[in-house]
Amino acid sequence: MKALISFIILHLLFTAYCFGNERDDLLKELDKAIEMRRFYMDKKENRIDSLRSLLNSGLSMEERYLINNQIYKEYNTYRCDSAMRYVFYNKELADKTGIQKYKDETAINMSMLLSTTGMYRESIDNLRKIDRSRLDSSLLHEYYYISEWTYYEAGEYSNDSLYAPEYRRVERMYTDSVFSVLEKGTERYNYYKGKKLLQEGKLEDALNIFLSTYPTMRKDSRLYAIITYDIANIYNRFGSQDLYEKFLIMAAISDQVNPLKENLAGQELALYLFRNKPDDLDRAYRYIQCSMEDARFYNNRLRIVQISEKLPIIVEAYQAKIEREKSKITFALVAISLLSLITIALLAWVYKQMKLVKRNRKEVELLNKELSQMNNKLNEANHTKEEYVSLFIDLCSSYIDKLDKYREMVKRKLIAKQIYDLYKMVNSTRNIEMELDDFFDSFDNAFLKLYPTFIDEFNELLLPDEKVLPKKNELLNRELRIFALIRLGIDDSSRIASFMRYSAQTVYNNRTKVRNKAKDRDNFEKNVMDIGI
Repeated sequence: MKALISFIILHLLFTAYCFGNERDDLLKELDKAIEMRRFYMDKKENRIDSLRSLLNSGLSMEERYLINNQIYKEYNTYRCDSAMRYVFYNKELADKTGIQKYKDETAINMSMLLSTTGMYRESIDNLRKIDRSRLDSSLLHEYYYISEWTYYEAGEYSNDSLYAPEYRRVERMYTDSVFSVLEKGTERYNYYKGKKLLQEGKLEDALNIFLSTYPTMRKDSRLYAIITYDIANIYNRFGSQDLYEKFLIMAAISDQVNPLKENLAGQELALYLFRNKPDDLDRAYRYIQCSMEDARFYNNRLRIVQISEKLPIIVEAYQAKIEREKSKITFALVAISLLSLITIALLAWVYKQMKLVKRNRKEVELLNKELSQMNNKLNEANHTKEEYVSLFIDLCSSYIDKLDKYREMVKRKLIAKQIYDLYKMVNSTRNIEMELDDFFDSFDNAFLKLYPTFIDEFNELLLPDEKVLPKKNELLNRELRIFALIRLGIDDSSRIASFMRYSAQTVYNNRTKVRNKAKDRDNFEKNVMDIGI
């Protein structure tokens, strides 16, 4: 028993959860349809414009009548004044052609519009003028349907104990007549079968027929809106408020996508939400406003009267809600203002602290930057020193090896008593020149390894036509080598002359010659010292 009770509770909770999601989805769909109402209206008006474009002077009166009739059907539930205009056009054409079928059809259409706009007596009088015995068989269904619709609307409008019962009795008679001429198995046949059961009080049987009929129908058809609206009312009579709301929403969606401006579901849904769903008051207000717009657009006096009775109470509740929200907002604004003042004071204090921190941070960043630059320079200096030491070690090692080989060679010649050969060798300058060439090659290679862009940067300091460039197989020439030594910090001409085996005057002349080619003569050698930095 406990397990069964638990199962039932869980089932009810799951059902409620699923319905809640379904309801929310349907309301969102309705809201979307209302947002797109202009889009659906444009589609309808484009269809009407397409039909209007068919009307031209070359048509016969019968052809013009048929096109006018199609335009009337488009306007029938969309805009009453326009529909009435095309009924009058067709009345004139029917009188001119003398075709009785056209006269009867025009009278039927006129009655439809009269009853829809609340002129029930005029509609009934108009229908009574039609000779049913001579009525074309193709018009019987429409005649019975309009008659049934007129008496239904009259009964709904009077809603009293004197006239309403007679209107409803005649309505049921015409319902039977409509049902008798419908093709069995069609959607309309099934609808009227359910409607007959509904009029007889057989609610469950009617509901079953409606529930089995609407799922196969197009959502943008008028019959879909009618059936879902009738299903909603049956559930309302059963006390199933959730299902009443569900099918009211479905009917309202259909009214929007059709689009039907002659509708009832929207205003009833608005009233239901107002009475039963306080959280959806905004929607109730929006839906009743939408219904009023539709009624005015169609020019349906009955619907305007009906909505005018419901609109004030919803608007009043909506305005009261807005006032409550205004009071809450005012209180919130006062509280926010106080908090803002406190926040501003705190922000001012924080701002001062941040400025102090920012200033300290900038000083630290500046010191870090200077330290980083100094570290980079130190690293570069260390790297240069390492290169210098490596160069010095390589040269020293090379000359020690050469001296050792030279000593061994002198020793051998002395042992062999080749004194004359030894004299010739030490008396010749050829070896010195070769050693000097090797030395310069080693120096040039080592220097350009330290300062690979030396030649380009050096020439940037000279006038455009005075560039100093080494020959094809040279790395550095005399001038470049002199200033290479200056770049290494050897700026004394005597030391440079000793290093390069030139006279001091030769070095001085070369320095002066190159300096005269410089863009900035006064600072030329200082600029040379900055090469590679």
